[in-house]
Amino acid sequence: MVTDSSTGDTGRNREARRDEAEEDRASAERSRRGAEEERETSEHERIIQEQTRDSAEALRMIAEELREVRELSRRDTEEFRELAERLRRSAEEAREAAEMARRAADELRAAGEAAQRAAYDQTAIMQELRNTLTRYVE
Repeated sequence: MVTDSSTGDTGRNREARRDEAEEDRASAERSRRGAEEERETSEHERIIQEQTRDSAEALRMIAEELREVRELSRRDTEEFRELAERLRRSAEEAREAAEMARRAADELRAAGEAAQRAAYDQTAIMQELRNTLTRYVE
């Protein structure tokens, strides 16, 4: 190839090829960086999706545990209601038994008083009989 030194065609061609090669290298570097960024973005998205799935699973597990706790709590509440009702009935029965015991004590007291009067009356009658017999014998 002949070079025209006054026009510098060959030098321009070399320079143009150099510029083109430099532009190709820069374009390849931009493409490589873009691909790397896309890989990083994809990896980030994959990690976020995985974390989202893990979070959703954790939330499902928590919701299930809450349902179980609510059910246990409901059962416990029902058992406490039943125990409270039994306790209320027992207290009522105890009040009734106390009232019956009070009445029985009143009846026993009245019977004791009657027995005491009867014993006094019997003593008085016996004394009267003795007096009568003593007068009869005399």
